[in-house]
Amino acid sequence: MDPTTLFSYERHVDSRSLNGRTLLVTLGAYSDAGEAQRLIDDELLNSLSSRVVGRLDMDQVYDYAGRRPEVTLELDHFVDYEKPEILLHEVTDLAGETFFLLTGPEPSFQWERVAGALQIVVEQLGIEKVLLLQGFPAPVPHTRELPVTRYAGDPDSIQVRRPMPGMFRLRAPFTALLTMRLAEGGHDVVGLTVHVPQYLHEMAYPDAALALLSAVAEEHGPQLPLRELESQATTVREAVQAQIDAQPPLQEMVAGLEQRFDRMITSGAGAEVPTAEDIAAEVQEYLASFEHDDLEHPDAGENTSREQGPPDSPDEDLGPTDRPADDA
Repeated sequence: MDPTTLFSYERHVDSRSLNGRTLLVTLGAYSDAGEAQRLIDDELLNSLSSRVVGRLDMDQVYDYAGRRPEVTLELDHFVDYEKPEILLHEVTDLAGETFFLLTGPEPSFQWERVAGALQIVVEQLGIEKVLLLQGFPAPVPHTRELPVTRYAGDPDSIQVRRPMPGMFRLRAPFTALLTMRLAEGGHDVVGLTVHVPQYLHEMAYPDAALALLSAVAEEHGPQLPLRELESQATTVREAVQAQIDAQPPLQEMVAGLEQRFDRMITSGAGAEVPTAEDIAAEVQEYLASFEHDDLEHPDAGENTSREQGPPDSPDEDLGPTDRPADDA
């Protein structure tokens, strides 16, 4: 099927006048751990000058029945239908440079065609680098700097080498296919995945968004605002720590995660350091736990945490066994 008919520019936009060196992609995947993608979208689109310049035809690529949009029934009529959209935004960064931001849910259908359409857009706009941003629920403590692992079509294009510790077989998100297809077309594409504490992944966790934006800077991306997210992060950290301090079982859980995390990054005095094979086996076991959850709950679907709705605040109970129902 022709990919050129899947994406369209807004009527008021002349695509020939558009230019930008970088494309940031915050499309949904397994889950939006820590609401990192939503927080980044909100921060960039609310604090920087931006406009929508194009969109995908959602009626062709979205499963409305499988991931039903929300609508409000107000007495005897419907209002506030949340129309799913994959939008291309033109944004101006803090240095006055233009970049592009692709937002929206993961496409449900025609992945190859969507990837083909986006490759055409990248080539039409002269985009030099594509950065894909995502959060991943992982067994890491909130008291340490959140790791951001990298992957790329060409690993040599990664500025800061922080790969996963081994080889893994998992069910692919659309962004994995997009990475491969863009790389095959000769485009520079790098994926950035922040590891979000698994006991906090269902709430808005600004530190996850901050970690991703810092990684964007490390990968020579646009100059992006951090002040509002830093303010939010301070408030959330204090609320989370207060709740953990009040619950000894949570303190014990976090202490265990801290010890394991520290062994992974430093030898320590007399500490037994896990090998790369040990770390890979632990991550593989963690990924397999999500596969097991899918088998136990086959009706859970592929809804993201953004669609399911996160806790309203970090003051809700943070149980030590909390983890997502979807894949990671």
